[in-house]
Formats: sequence, C-alpha cells, structure tokens
Amino acid sequence: MLACGIAPLCARADPDAVHGRFELQEVALYMPSDSIYASAGPRAGDDSLANLRVTWEPTGDRWGFSLHDVVTFEDGLIVRDARAEAALLPAPPATLVNSTKTFEQGDQTLGTQQIDRLALSYTAPEFVLRVGRQALSWGSGFVFRPMDLVDPFAPNGTDTEYKPGTDMLYTQWLYRDGSDLQFILVPRPERAGVPPSTDASSAALHWHTAMLGHQFTWLLARDRGDWVAAIGVNGSLGGATWNIELLPTVVNGGPTRASALGNISDALTLAGRNATIFLEYFHNGFGAAGNLTVASLPPDLVERLARGQLFDTRRDYAAAGLTIEINPLLTASPTLILDLNDGSWFALGSATYSLADNLNLIGGLQVPVGPAGSEFGGIRRAPGSDALLAPPTQLYLQLRKYF
Repeated sequence: MLACGIAPLCARADPDAVHGRFELQEVALYMPSDSIYASAGPRAGDDSLANLRVTWEPTGDRWGFSLHDVVTFEDGLIVRDARAEAALLPAPPATLVNSTKTFEQGDQTLGTQQIDRLALSYTAPEFVLRVGRQALSWGSGFVFRPMDLVDPFAPNGTDTEYKPGTDMLYTQWLYRDGSDLQFILVPRPERAGVPPSTDASSAALHWHTAMLGHQFTWLLARDRGDWVAAIGVNGSLGGATWNIELLPTVVNGGPTRASALGNISDALTLAGRNATIFLEYFHNGFGAAGNLTVASLPPDLVERLARGQLFDTRRDYAAAGLTIEINPLLTASPTLILDLNDGSWFALGSATYSLADNLNLIGGLQVPVGPAGSEFGGIRRAPGSDALLAPPTQLYLQLRKYF
C-alpha cells in the first residue's frame, strides 16, 4: 500500500508543496544561586538557536504524503540544563524509530537533524487513514492538557506551532451527524534497541459527538500499561464557551488516579481592541502533597514527568490568560499560572509583531516566583538540601521566516 500511495504522488509532485520555516532565537536566562542548574556553571547567560524546517506535503486524489526535515543548532545554557534535567529524570524512547542524528555535541552546544514527519494518508468521504510519523492533539485545555496523551505541549512552551512527530497508526471514521471516531496505535520500545512492548506502547479510542445540546468527547486508552478513561463536555454560557474534562487512570499494578480540567473562554472587546480571555482550573491526580522534594516525588508522577506527559508536581492549579490585538500587526498574550497548593506562581508573556508577509518577530518573558521549597520557587533536591530544581527566569526573542 505504501508504494501504491507514494508513486502517483511523486509522479505528479508539485514544487509548491515544498514549504518551511526558518527560526532564529536568542534567550537570556537567569537562575537562582541555589539552583542545581547554576551548580553546573554560570547561573546567568544566553542561549542561541537556529532552526530550519523544510516540509513537503504533496497530495493527489485521495492520497497524501507528509515529510518534514528539521535541522537545529543550539548553543547555550538551555543545552546544559537539559542534560542536567535528563540525568535527574531519564526519559524512555518517545517513539518507535529514532530518526535524530547528532552532528555537533559539546558542553553547551547541540546540533541535530531529524525527520519529524513521515506519513502516508488516505482520505475518503467517511474514512481517514494515516500511517507513519505524525502529530495528534486531543483535549480542550489552554495551559494544561491531561487528555492529550501523545507529546502534549508544556505550559511554558515558547514554540507551539509544531508538535513533535510520533510514529503511529491513525484512523478516523466520519459520520453524517458530525460525530467522529478516532483510533490510534503508538508502538514504542521500553528502551533503545529493543522491540516495542505493550507496557511502553499506547492504543486509544476517541469518540466525539453531540448529545443533549452539548459536545461530548469520550476516550478509552491503554497507555504505557495503564488504563485511561476520559469524558469531556463543552457548551456555551452567554457568549462564553466552557469545557470540562474528567480523567481517571488505573495505574498498572497500582491505584486509580483521577485528574480533572475545567475552563471558560470568551471573545470580547477591550479598550476598542479585539481580545480573547480564558480562566482554567486543573487537578493533577498524580500530584504530590505536603513537603515536596525531588527525591520524594511519587514514582507514577516521575514517570509522567520524564516522558513529557505531565509538567506539574502539585495537585491543584489555576491559570488565566489574555490575547489582545493591539493593532493589526501586533498581538500580546500574557498568562499567569498559580499553584494553589503552595502559592507560588509563574508569569508568562509574549507578543508577536508582523514585520512583513511571512516574517514575524516574537518576544517573550517568563518569571517564576515563590519561596524555596515551592514548585515555582524551586523544589529541594532532597530533605534538608539547599540545592533546588528551579525554573529559570528567561527573556527571549524569535525571528520566524516562512516560505
């Protein structure tokens, strides 16, 4: 089937199907003196990144093909800190095939080339099939995304245009009443160099339909050895839109953890300018209570932090955000995240300015605030330790050119 699908696409390849994005980024970082990152070297410095993504997505009749090649070079503190964090929370393979090649690696430098999309698709009026490396998003969260089981974005992600690609089988059945049923199979190995296993892979059914005047989403998944069930419902309240998600997880060989999400958003006019606002609450069923240290984190939570399914260590969070169109060329998006259990908070702000057609300048600031021992002030490495796992304050500037 793969050869049958690709051959006609290659024969009629359209040069206009080749596009891409080139990004330059400069980040200034500052870390507390008691941060474990600062112990590895300077606690203040910068990070430079260049990223080129070339995409080829030809289509023909019912067939489609997607190929994204990404080359990245980074030099600075973020590379060093990522290595320090990986030593604390070693991550299992995120996908079946490792398509990343490293061409430069130093103390603070990293150059890679990877295939981030490589998928063949077949689309019929009532059926969609995609096989290969692709991206998928589920759930209705703005900051927190518990229903998004496959590589969700971090709440403080500075580039959310492209999710990491994952090797999977994706199918979707479309119904005339607007409902749809999706199925995914994501094979993964438990560690590099071994065959995929059930306890490392994921399979899920996702059903979306309208009932009783509301939109409902149902999810049933076998995710890395755990059973996950979820229900989501959304509706309107005046001119606003609300969403609720409930997600119980039966941990493999362990207890049941229940997470929940609720948010409300609205589009309005502020000072004569178009704006959207949102307010969100998240209950992390895997979160820890009491005095928090890296050494005392629950194993179920550590697993999800390491594999990038969760980014939060406490149980209850609130977030509020705004996107406002200051003028036709400039938009600003401030967001505030509050840890309701220890009172620490994380302030994020970004602004996007259109310099020209297909050329954007993005600037942002991220500031964690809280006392030592709190989530955003810095979690102690161990009881009595002065070393903290603390997020840095950072100021960044990005230039993105699309072609």
